[in-house]
Amino acid sequence: MKTRHVLAASLLLCMPLLVAATAPAPLTPEQTFDLYAQVMLEDDAAAARTLNDALRPAFDGQDSLEFNKGAFAGALAAPLQGLLAAAGSDNARIEAMPAVVAANLGKTRCRAQGSTLRDNDAVDGAKVATVDFTCQVTALDGLRPLFDASVADNTPAGLKRFTDGYVAAVSSGPRREVRGSVDLYPAKDNGYWYSGNLDALVAPVVEALLPFDAWQQEVAAKDAPTVTGVASCDLLLQQHRQCVAKIAPEQLNGVDAMADELRDKAQTQSVEAMVQECKALRPIAEMMWTDACR
Repeated sequence: MKTRHVLAASLLLCMPLLVAATAPAPLTPEQTFDLYAQVMLEDDAAAARTLNDALRPAFDGQDSLEFNKGAFAGALAAPLQGLLAAAGSDNARIEAMPAVVAANLGKTRCRAQGSTLRDNDAVDGAKVATVDFTCQVTALDGLRPLFDASVADNTPAGLKRFTDGYVAAVSSGPRREVRGSVDLYPAKDNGYWYSGNLDALVAPVVEALLPFDAWQQEVAAKDAPTVTGVASCDLLLQQHRQCVAKIAPEQLNGVDAMADELRDKAQTQSVEAMVQECKALRPIAEMMWTDACR
């Protein structure tokens, strides 16, 4: 009996150590990104629970992420449903688009490839983790001629030819790899990582799945004066100059300075870097545009 009491006491003394040993370790930036991607793109409820469980200590015991199955796919499918309706598709096909998009997103496999840490200039002693990642997205470049033809034709028949090809590609077409990066921010003395901008997590996937605005800009950019040699930048400069000339001509010198800066950067930066730079500048410029510019 005495031996049993000694063993029982020893087990009780060890219990806190056993509990501590089984507590989940804080997630790395890479693990955090992978879970976010699984939740948002793959509708993975288990990943949502894992992420919320891991981040709860950093969020005062509350869940940091709300899981809504199918919400993201439904949001992406909405403009596609409008296109299908304009092309005269039947209701069954239109209503099936959220499920088609959800199945496509489930194959994206966005996963972290590594991360780098840097000082957070806005918070003393804090870090920012930049996570580099890859995603497997549907290859839609082959549909570009159908898209251009549908824009030029501007008829339901032309639009239907494009939407038929688009739905087929999204359903079972080949895939390609895209790369991206996103910043994760710390909580609890850099022990936990979270996203302050969920849109940035999925931007490469959205741009690949819904490239229509980018395609239209490329067509429009063919007529823009060459300043940087990068189509999207030259189009932005042309549109911004035309707008400022209408609403605030006294500020055209600011447009000239913007053009000079982008021209200089284009001499040393890659086309891809310039595209990203002008993509970030566009919404800032558009904030200044009134209805007269649109």
